[in-house]
Amino acid sequence: MKWAARLCFCAFFLQAAEPAREVFDRAVQALAAADYPTAERGFQSVLRQEPRNVAALGNLGVIYSRTSRADEAIAVYRRALQLSPDDKALLLNLGLVYLRREDHSRALPLFARVVAIDPQHLQARQLLAVCRAYTGQLAPAIRDLEALRAAAPRDENILFLLGFVYLKNHDPEKAKAIFDSMFEAAGPVRAEFLLGKAYYEAFLFPQAEESFREVLRLDPGFPGAHLELGKVYISLRRTDEAIRELQLALKENPGDADASYFLGGVLVQADRYPEGIPYLERAKTAKPDFWAPYFYLGKAKLRLEQPAEAVVLLQRAVKLNPDEASAYNLLGRALEACGRTAEARQALNRVRDLRAGALGAATVDDGRVAGAH
Repeated sequence: MKWAARLCFCAFFLQAAEPAREVFDRAVQALAAADYPTAERGFQSVLRQEPRNVAALGNLGVIYSRTSRADEAIAVYRRALQLSPDDKALLLNLGLVYLRREDHSRALPLFARVVAIDPQHLQARQLLAVCRAYTGQLAPAIRDLEALRAAAPRDENILFLLGFVYLKNHDPEKAKAIFDSMFEAAGPVRAEFLLGKAYYEAFLFPQAEESFREVLRLDPGFPGAHLELGKVYISLRRTDEAIRELQLALKENPGDADASYFLGGVLVQADRYPEGIPYLERAKTAKPDFWAPYFYLGKAKLRLEQPAEAVVLLQRAVKLNPDEASAYNLLGRALEACGRTAEARQALNRVRDLRAGALGAATVDDGRVAGAH
């Protein structure tokens, strides 16, 4: 699941000399105007004078996050948190970086810390519940979401999450009651769309298909419906139908990076490598910190007997997702094809370590597309 949450940036006053204050203020103005290169230069200038300036570090993290440089954002937020470990904005923003990577286990303690500091922080409470749901902590997720629902009984996002968690908890009756409330709050078409997403996230793919088809019956142009239906068909291994729906999604919105990624991924899984590569390249450009396009591009390049190019792509994939055994497995094969035996052995040893630790149980090299269950 993807969460769009507003990043908080810290415009604190500097207790420094006037020139540094002026540089900081200009950088804040540039950040507010989305002039990220100017803002980045400004905050870096402040940090050269005041390396422990938390506000400059936090705002620099915002810039890195907004410009798809997750590794740099994580590093600078971590540096800032060493100086100010209870800063709610820093904790929240770092959690959001991990959440965009779908790394719920690393995001969870950050949101939990925010809630511990500020129990009334609604955004952190909701995000914490999401992370708990995706890491199998269903009972506390339900408890948190029920409390949030009591405070906002018609909030469709909370209702969606709560219904989804009840489905994961194998409690369809409670899920149905929640979804009935969601239909009243969101209206029939949007509620049916959210219901389909909940079914999809709970691995109930036939029910998800039914919901998304109903959305398209009610409103053939509903945004995102073809993409979601395409993802369902990937999970159901109905490749031709998945390709059709994803092509329709891109016809409606040519700039849809997710549709490009899923279409490229399913084409590569169907051994249609030259067709899939352009879509994956678009997805990689749009989402440079998402590991999976690099994985599928690496797979395509390896199958097209271009192992040196595959190695570069797969090295990036494992850097972005160091817990994915299948990426290391493919990297090992690409390194072997390049004659880099010692490095290949290291990569394959990593595969064994991950699988032994049950961290590589959910593979992506099995006919499915990562992110499509």
